[in-house]
Amino acid sequence: MTAEIAILNKTAVALAADSAVTISAGSREEKIFDSADKLFELSNHNPIGVMLYNGMSFMQIPLPELVRAFREKCCAVNKIEEVGELFLEYLSNIGKEAPRNIQMNHLSYLIRPVIVGVVNRFKENMEEEIEKYFKESRDLSKIKVEDIAPKILDSAIETFEKLLSGRKNAQFVGASKLTFTKARLSFIQKTIEQEVPAVANKNQKARILSLVKQILEKDFLSRSKTGVVIAGFGRNEIFPTLVSYEIDGMVFGHLKYKVTNNVDIDRNGPKARVIPFAQKEMVERFLYGLDDNIRSDITKFCRETIPGIRTQIFEKLDFPDDESRDALEEDAKRAEAEFMKGLRSTAFEKIRSESRAEIEDMVEFMPKPELATMAEALVNLTSIKRRVSRGMETVGGPIDVAVISQSEGFVWVKRKHYFPAELNSRYFERVRERLSRKEVPGGENEQP
Repeated sequence: MTAEIAILNKTAVALAADSAVTISAGSREEKIFDSADKLFELSNHNPIGVMLYNGMSFMQIPLPELVRAFREKCCAVNKIEEVGELFLEYLSNIGKEAPRNIQMNHLSYLIRPVIVGVVNRFKENMEEEIEKYFKESRDLSKIKVEDIAPKILDSAIETFEKLLSGRKNAQFVGASKLTFTKARLSFIQKTIEQEVPAVANKNQKARILSLVKQILEKDFLSRSKTGVVIAGFGRNEIFPTLVSYEIDGMVFGHLKYKVTNNVDIDRNGPKARVIPFAQKEMVERFLYGLDDNIRSDITKFCRETIPGIRTQIFEKLDFPDDESRDALEEDAKRAEAEFMKGLRSTAFEKIRSESRAEIEDMVEFMPKPELATMAEALVNLTSIKRRVSRGMETVGGPIDVAVISQSEGFVWVKRKHYFPAELNSRYFERVRERLSRKEVPGGENEQP
């Protein structure tokens, strides 16, 4: 995990990222290092930066190396959306070249969680049912597993069906939708056969197969997803633009992704924007006055408390008959439902929008040094929160900060090196020599 910030106004965009990276073995988090690179210059021809978060590899290739390779190949673009599409296409082509075993292992990684999730829920519900039966009769020999197991498995499958029912379709580079050939369906079915319990019937296996297909088709992403944030200026853009994606590796030869942000600073549109990525609850609390956790706690408190107030009031009232009581109680329940609906859709959004407007009204006129300072401070806010809270410090280390503008281009404000500059003069000479070759007409990597 990580914490990253993008701040945009009409003058520039400031990007800041921490340096913590969690090394995991399977589902276990083993070690945290605080020296990872997550912020990069993305183009040699346009002032564009990119930040990465969550998964830091793509089909078992370190993403920082792919970013550097893309930077050498990337041509000049007119708009930021173009370089975003080019980068996704570049990753998709890299993914297609991956060995088949890597592609199939990744596909297995995507589909196994939903199958295992159904099985684990089935096992938990079975244990609860057996425990309940034992408390009531104390005779486990009377339990007919063949009768109760299918119903419990149906219930577990239905839970995941509801979870996926409202999801939007994912996007795929080079394809509008996925094609499930016989070979692909056969691979999925074999995986299902390996995981599902023996009590599963043909219809239940078909429903699980449908779940797996939806996992691949919908914008439901795995734990290994990678966030990609691209911001800066195209040749035809006076004001900065930001696009961000979440990608989830290759599915049947196509890169799976979804667009998470598309912000175009404009005179008639948004004039400034502060956008947190990855671990963003502290920044949202600062920007909006509340975050998802606080909003959820308030909603839960109201949902549990208000019916109790109604009950206490009704106990003090005298009604001429049960019909009058039932009618008033129905009116009260409708009012409670309207209150909860307004709380979620209106009150929270009003708090967020008003609080954000106050911040962004000031950001609109911030000079570039202040943008950089604010971006670093917001990342540091999350880092301090993680340091003083329980659990692993998943945000921390040096904070890299860059400011991108039309006048100065991509400029590092703060940047860590794993080596001391005074001991590596030849490294900087090599960099200067490489850059000078690119400036010569007809030189290395010159684009038409």
